[in-house]
Amino acid sequence: MRVTTAFWLAAAALAKAAYWMEDVPHQGISAYHPDPNYQVFRNVRDFGAKGDGVTDDTAAINLAISSGQRCGPGTCKGETTSPATVYFPPGTYLISGSIIDYFYTQIIGDPNDRPVIKAAADFPTNTTLGLLDGNQYGANGLAWGATNVFFRQIRNLVFDTTAIPASAAAYAIHWPSSQATAITNCAFYLAEGPDSKHIGLFIEEGSGGLLNDLEFHGGLYGASFGNQQYTLRGASFFNAQVAINQIWDWGWTYKSIYIENCAIGIRMQDTGTSSITLIDSDFVDVETAIHSSRDPGASVPTTAGTLVMENVGFVGVNAILRDPQNNTIIPGSAGSVRSQGFAMGHIYTPTGPTDYTGDDASYFPVYPALQGASSTGGTKYYERSKPHYADLPAINFISARAFGAAGDGSTDDTVALNNLLNYVTANPSANLVAFVDAGTYYVSDTVFIPPGARVVGEALASIIMGGGAKFQDITNPHPVVKVGLPGQCGTVEWSDMIVSTRGPAPGAKVIEYNLNSLGEPAGMWDVHVRVGGFAGTQQQLAQCPTTPEVTITADTVDANCIAAFMSMHMTKSSSNLFMENCWLWVADHDLEDPNYTQVTIYAGRGLLVESTNGRIWLSASGSEHHTLYQYQLVNTRDVYMGQVQSETPYYQPNPVASIPFPRVEGYHDPDFEADCRDHDPSAPPCEMAWGLRVVASRNVVAFGAGHYSFFNNYSTACCQIGAGARCQQRIVDIRDGPDGDATPSVGVEVYNLQIVGTTAMVTRDGTDVAFYRDNIAGFTAGIALYQH
Repeated sequence: MRVTTAFWLAAAALAKAAYWMEDVPHQGISAYHPDPNYQVFRNVRDFGAKGDGVTDDTAAINLAISSGQRCGPGTCKGETTSPATVYFPPGTYLISGSIIDYFYTQIIGDPNDRPVIKAAADFPTNTTLGLLDGNQYGANGLAWGATNVFFRQIRNLVFDTTAIPASAAAYAIHWPSSQATAITNCAFYLAEGPDSKHIGLFIEEGSGGLLNDLEFHGGLYGASFGNQQYTLRGASFFNAQVAINQIWDWGWTYKSIYIENCAIGIRMQDTGTSSITLIDSDFVDVETAIHSSRDPGASVPTTAGTLVMENVGFVGVNAILRDPQNNTIIPGSAGSVRSQGFAMGHIYTPTGPTDYTGDDASYFPVYPALQGASSTGGTKYYERSKPHYADLPAINFISARAFGAAGDGSTDDTVALNNLLNYVTANPSANLVAFVDAGTYYVSDTVFIPPGARVVGEALASIIMGGGAKFQDITNPHPVVKVGLPGQCGTVEWSDMIVSTRGPAPGAKVIEYNLNSLGEPAGMWDVHVRVGGFAGTQQQLAQCPTTPEVTITADTVDANCIAAFMSMHMTKSSSNLFMENCWLWVADHDLEDPNYTQVTIYAGRGLLVESTNGRIWLSASGSEHHTLYQYQLVNTRDVYMGQVQSETPYYQPNPVASIPFPRVEGYHDPDFEADCRDHDPSAPPCEMAWGLRVVASRNVVAFGAGHYSFFNNYSTACCQIGAGARCQQRIVDIRDGPDGDATPSVGVEVYNLQIVGTTAMVTRDGTDVAFYRDNIAGFTAGIALYQH
């Protein structure tokens, strides 16, 4: 009897144990907030929320979000100095008005027992936009420009609108957002039936971003989407009239989508949708799987409504694909049909364009090295969600503070952080996780993440900032963070952190990744590189203003505004890494400035992948404003990309891409002198950053790639509709090995390539082979497939 009693007492204690995030000591700070006692972590219960399903918790929740000199709608245009995690313990939180999100806020629930945000029956849908309004409308439009809403998350929550009358236009979440944002592990319960006007997730603007592990039940639309680009991975829709309503986009990648018992699976509205990429997905008991906005052979603009599918199954579907006039393009079946691949749009194989509608299997090769890993199985491309560590108690999370790390932006925390990381990996059986509390950790030398480490930040405000003498040699870079040593085997899990520099740092390689992971791939989730343009970098508007009226040369470039040699390097020995929602960003504007004022920051290179053995996954990836290139794959293989996005620096061609970074032997830098030797001076500028370079590499597949050039010397005139895409001459470069290296680039498939402002969309071995003028989709130009 005693044993039984003890067992049940232990079980009860375990059942009541809080999620680690609730129980760990909360010592996070904001180094540059004016209040030294500013509170980063907020538990809504501490602000009066009951979570009993009866008490109106609206005011308490909004107080938890807003307290403490934060950046709210109508009060500021953005800042990094008031980050917050707003935590919901399990419970049902009744609300009678919108929860108003603030800038730089992570709203997180307990993944073991997801809290429910439940609308009251009298929730005022006529004066609100969402149970949770992520970007509130005011007299002058959205509180924050949707393309400038960064560094925010919603995780582990359930949203319930079922008490609101079905006839009311109820929204669960309003989320016009951009890069470094995510909604993860959330459920939406909406009124069901043919009269329901409820919508689960509404995004009308922005430049995202990641949505993953979501489930939708009921509604007029499970989700209604409009955004430049986004990745939705791992989502299920049940009993909606329309599961996904695509208002507009440039490129949207849907992966691992399951749609059941909906009248329409995906509806592409009008010609505002440039492209959709759908992979590893299933439709069950759906009347029309996809209602296209594209009329094959007759669409205007020419490539609007481009569609690519790969590995998509249909069971009990009446029509797989219908055109705008509701004619059936691909009939369905009462039984089971699985498509290896289908494309509708312009293709280059490698010549073109050909206006194609069909399912030729040769256009959809299978790459087993990128598929069938343990978390997905079968023939799906590998995917892996960010770990919640839901089964670990708080005692397993070891704070950086315990090793003396200050995070105050001035103390040198190099030794403290290295001691923390060595401690958590010294005894693997202890099952420890390094918890880097919110703060700015200045380091004068490399922080080393050993094999076996698990590292978690707080509030997306745990910043490792490298600076000083070690990071000054522009031809001999030094890592700020190094993951593993060259040749080391092992794995890491790293999430929710930012790595940066304090300028100038021309020799800073912000992240160097060396590990070869055996078995399950290592993972990086929401780990961002952010250089220049925010508090602590010493490279803000006051130091690095724009000077478009001044001609910048190698002699006159401001060396104090050089922020990094490279954002991230996957070295030759690295292999088997899954990265999701990681943004490599060189600031184009000052994040602390109330007017989004632009700045001029120089960082040489974006992401360089040299992995000899490959098996690299880049999901929901962005790389922006680097001088030489945004993505470069050299002598590598088996690389998955989807969706990837880049932007050319706004200051180019003043100076041109070869300034201020000289070519460095061993880093495969572009040779602009050779590439632009025969350039016509009357043509758009040639010596501009590449969006993507694939050099001597094989088995590279991109499911959605957006490469944008919006500016010439801070003017957007060159990218406007009718301007002829004259911001730059070239942006995607695919080539064999250089002289003396006969290694070809083969097995390269780029699906749904979307380009802005660039005359040539694809350049192959120095020859332009695809052009904007032939593939106009609206503001962008699009290609369903480039294959070589």
